Amino acid sequence: MMKKLLFLLLTLCAVASTAQSKYSPSAQQLLNKQTSNVQRMKADGEEHYIHTTLQVSDTKALEQYGIIVGTQVGDLATALVPVAMYDRLGEIPEISFIDAGQTSRLLLDAALPHIGYDQLLASTYTPEPYLGKGVIVGIVDLGFQWNHAAFRNADGSTRIIAAWNQNDTSGVAPEPYNYGSLYDTEEEILNGQTEAIETHATHVTGIAAGSAYPDMPYGGVAREASLILVEAQHAGGASMYDEGIADGVNFIFDYAERLGMPCVINLSIGNVLGPHDGTSPFDQMCDSLQGPGRLIVGAMGNSGDEYYHLGYDFDEEHTEFHTGITGIPILDAWSEEPVYFDLEFYHGHTDTILDSTGWMPLDTIFETTLSYFQREITVTATSQLSPFNNKYNTQIVVSGINNIGNCYFAMKVKGEKGRLDMWTNAPASVFTTHGFDGWLHGDTLMTLNETGGTGKRITSVGAYTTDDSKLCIRGNNYTTGYEINAVCPFSSLGHTPDGRIKPDIIAPGSLITSAYNKKMIGSMFNTTTNEFVFHNDTTYYGLSSGTSMAAPIVTGTYAIWLQAKPDMTPEEAKEILKLTAIKDEYTTHTESAGHGKVNLYGGLCHIFDNSNIATPDIENNVQLYPTIGNGQFTLYSNGAEYPTQIHIYNATGMLVKAFDVTTKHAPLQVDIPANHKGIYYIQVTTNNGQYTHKYVNR
Repeated sequence: MMKKLLFLLLTLCAVASTAQSKYSPSAQQLLNKQTSNVQRMKADGEEHYIHTTLQVSDTKALEQYGIIVGTQVGDLATALVPVAMYDRLGEIPEISFIDAGQTSRLLLDAALPHIGYDQLLASTYTPEPYLGKGVIVGIVDLGFQWNHAAFRNADGSTRIIAAWNQNDTSGVAPEPYNYGSLYDTEEEILNGQTEAIETHATHVTGIAAGSAYPDMPYGGVAREASLILVEAQHAGGASMYDEGIADGVNFIFDYAERLGMPCVINLSIGNVLGPHDGTSPFDQMCDSLQGPGRLIVGAMGNSGDEYYHLGYDFDEEHTEFHTGITGIPILDAWSEEPVYFDLEFYHGHTDTILDSTGWMPLDTIFETTLSYFQREITVTATSQLSPFNNKYNTQIVVSGINNIGNCYFAMKVKGEKGRLDMWTNAPASVFTTHGFDGWLHGDTLMTLNETGGTGKRITSVGAYTTDDSKLCIRGNNYTTGYEINAVCPFSSLGHTPDGRIKPDIIAPGSLITSAYNKKMIGSMFNTTTNEFVFHNDTTYYGLSSGTSMAAPIVTGTYAIWLQAKPDMTPEEAKEILKLTAIKDEYTTHTESAGHGKVNLYGGLCHIFDNSNIATPDIENNVQLYPTIGNGQFTLYSNGAEYPTQIHIYNATGMLVKAFDVTTKHAPLQVDIPANHKGIYYIQVTTNNGQYTHKYVNR
């Protein structure tokens, strides 16, 4: 009888262990917290759900447990799990992996000429104006002012096709998500309200696709694109649930597909924890959702000047190291082989250890407390071998206290072999030596953010400076001190742990003027640049800086390219970015500048040159001959029309030569500068008009 009881006990332990192993470290941390919350949530009589990402073989099987499935991509799905069911998910045989996801946060005129926008507006090379017409720009973010003038036509009608407020329960939720409210009529959209007191979404959307009027000069890039906007589910502060973001992406793509329109989605959001190699469930879902006419652009992150990454290679001679940590840390470690951690707590004045966890085990949820005078600090460690990149993921969370005074944390780390990369919850916590010789300091490499910076098919965007000073409405001169044309100091750095170049491209991201949510004007008056009256309502514009501002410039660029090539794939878009990127002295390091600076006009010209899109007929009044040669050609004109100015652009849209024509006599001989081979565009301004010719220098 005793043997049977022992066998039953061992069997139950094995089942519990197997169920437990299905939870990712972040899901285990959440599971640990939920124990104390379940009874409280049950007591209020309402049904509560937890946002979760699942790897599941049969989503239909989840219905019997009250689990509501949202976005499905392959065997990955977002889901709303009843609170009381969360600790039993591991027992469901169809579920093989449970991830709590992370909460992503927001990453916060003169910029447009830097990307070739003036050339786009002035060009006669394109057969029609290319401002994103017939393309959907989707934004998932927080803080929309749905009725802002930047999202409306001159007659006051809205350019927003649909809007999903995931935080609003007053209306009908879109299928199959079962939460939030869908606005898809003009009246609903113009009268819709956002819950978040934030302007980030309004500013970002204005950059990507804001309208422009003669008396409101702050138009965005894709000014004629249609808009689908998602106010992501608020997780407190300036953060959103990753599952809600994934649902928003899927919702926008599905809506665009029903309309038969190409679409590009902007994600100016991110978090610092995760594998950073594109294998997270969120990155996998976003990669799978993209394809021909379905693109995603993300912000690289604003942690380029924060030492929140630390990498180490273990071998026979290097098996242990020490590092210090500022603040109250969350540590996320990814290693090729098992690595062990000992968290220490130091007195700030004497630099002596007050307490430590000892070497924490990796095969179970570990929780202990550290003594902090008359108080206790809780330390929880969870670990798992990731099924997606085959790396060991250990997450260590410090909680139970908001301030540690002059004290500080340190970490002893040991392993036998292989690579370790770990990140802290910057900006709250970074790696430092605390002044000890031999301790390791953090670095700024691999500071790219998850959500927007790490996916394999997503276009990740860093920021460079086009403006370092602007006058605001109060009369104050807002300045940054950044070097013009240089990468912004805050712009996060690559590369990825798996060796990919990130960012893919950089775009203007310093002191960008765009739409402001009027709810925020009181708190942001010092950075408000202009106010205008639009249909009897005051509308505001102001400044923000960040890769959040750089990403929508590329999003708007993609919308214009999609107008020319609606079936463009993420791979094709990235290749065009790479081929036409502007290179200069500030783009020599790929970890900060990627392939260079975005070139909207050069990319559009490249699409025309490599497709069957018809270019406009060239008038016979001004002719160029020969069109293919060795750097010299002649312009001929009739007597009534004659050139007054010549502008020569290379294939990337960069101006390489410009001069005034002082004679009315034809013909006029012109030389290509430095006899460089390639395609050039010769823009000829005459006394009557303007013409563009293509010249191939062979």
